[in-house]
Amino acid sequence: MIKAFNETMKYIEETLTDRIDERKIALLSGYSYPLFSRMFSIMVDYPLSEYVRFRKLSCAAIDLRESDEKIIEIAFKYGYESQDSFSLAFKKFHGHTPKEVRKGSAFQIFSPIRLSLSIEGGKNMDIKVMKKSAFKIAGLAERIEEGGNFPNVWDKLFKKVSPEKLENLGNGQSYGACYEIEKNENCESKFTVNYMAGYDIQNVTEANDLGLNILEVPETEYAVVKLKGIVPNCIHEGWKYVTGTFFPEQGYRHAGTPDLEVYGEGDMYNPNYEMELWVPIIKDKN
Repeated sequence: MIKAFNETMKYIEETLTDRIDERKIALLSGYSYPLFSRMFSIMVDYPLSEYVRFRKLSCAAIDLRESDEKIIEIAFKYGYESQDSFSLAFKKFHGHTPKEVRKGSAFQIFSPIRLSLSIEGGKNMDIKVMKKSAFKIAGLAERIEEGGNFPNVWDKLFKKVSPEKLENLGNGQSYGACYEIEKNENCESKFTVNYMAGYDIQNVTEANDLGLNILEVPETEYAVVKLKGIVPNCIHEGWKYVTGTFFPEQGYRHAGTPDLEVYGEGDMYNPNYEMELWVPIIKDKN
């Protein structure tokens, strides 16, 4: 996983002045471009699109200082449609205009990312591998842009149907499901994900009568991580452990099927709140 991630980042670095080939990303990383973008944002805490933009602006500053290229040429080189849009983004990032940097003003350095495995003796999360049969979830699904407001989907669900009715549709278990990660239609460098706030369902007809969306979750093997803490902080920590430690150590990768936040009872804002994260896994052939 570490080698694949670093080879992918090397390729992205080589295409800062060109268009990223999504097929190449898939070949190097083993993930589709949207899913790789999601894994990246989980590991480093900010979007891949933002990383690429910062790297371009960092390289552009070096070009301004060390070359004789015109500002407009450098703007086009890094994908900006005009000198004005480039100058605006450049000043916001560096604190000085391109002309000022060319004349000697300070500029920010944003270094390329490389993944390495750090050894943290004894610091482990409670994690197990579990195979679960196919099941269904009923709730409200919305397509959300990376970094979007996921709790808002729950608010809308409970305005539509009461928690009591939702619990009675099945065994009462609530899930937050992420699936069908795709490129953002308005910005190809970003991704969107379908997020469903829902409950286990046994009575499909009743769920349809309530106007709920239904998600069929296939039989899957999961890495099940026990979480403890305030939501969403504990979920973020769980994801970072899975992607940064469990995947590379155990030779698994994300299977591409829905991953699930499995909620427990109690106050989600209590430091002792307990829940689980279910990440669908397959063995990494590499």
